[in-house]
This record gives sequence, structure tokens and C-alpha cells, in this order.
Amino acid sequence: MKFVFLALFLAMFTQTLTTGISLFDMWDSFIAMSIVVLLSLIAKEYIKSPLPTFAYATIIGILICLPETAVRTFFLDSIGKVQFLSCTVPLLAFAGLSVGGKMEELKQLSWKIIVLFLVVATSCFLGASLIAQIGFTMKGII
Repeated sequence: MKFVFLALFLAMFTQTLTTGISLFDMWDSFIAMSIVVLLSLIAKEYIKSPLPTFAYATIIGILICLPETAVRTFFLDSIGKVQFLSCTVPLLAFAGLSVGGKMEELKQLSWKIIVLFLVVATSCFLGASLIAQIGFTMKGII
């Protein structure tokens, strides 16, 4: 749990560096993200399901932002201050640390992991390009 709050603090810190918004002005964003993370960890603990914690966080975020909820405006206003890139920096750092502990497994995969990466990266690029092409064509931009 302490790593979660460390990641949230690092996200807020990188947000401050990139946008210039002070940490004091982002207290509500920190609280909103902490609530969603805490609720998703509690859900993962008590709901016996193979879903990862991230899926619970996504579901909770969707439920919070439904138009009928009383806390919708607080969450949308507070999370709206946070840019996606500032959250990815600490997450990628933690992901790199977790992969670093599994180097023996990665060595066993050898060249296969490179092929898998190329297939996934190419598929993501082509999928995003196709969606953009359809969207721009529908809007009459292209």
C-alpha cells in the first residue's frame, strides 16, 4: 500500500513539474485518486474474481462518473487537472523494477519476446491509424 501512495505522490510531483500547478493546489486530485485506488484494492481483496486490481479501478471510476452520482463533479474536476503522461512516468518506473526481478524468465523467452513486441506494436499502430482514418473521414477532415 505504501508503494501506491508513493506512486500517487510521484505522479502529483511530475504533474507539478510539467504543468506548474503546485502540490497544494492538487490535494483534491491526490485524494480522488487515492479513494479510487483504495476502493479497488478493497474490492480485489473481498470479491473473489480473477480480475486484476486495475479492472476494479476502471469499474469504480466508471461508476463514480455516472451522471446520477453525487460525487461526480468533485471527481471530474479534481482528476481533470491530472495529465495522463505525468501518471505514466512512475508507473513505468515501477513496471521496469518489477520486470528487472524476472530477468531469468525473460532470458528464456529470448527472441520470441521481440517478435511478440513487434506484432503488438504494429497491431496497435495499425488499429489506431484505422480508427483515426474512419473518424477523420466521418468528420470530413480527410
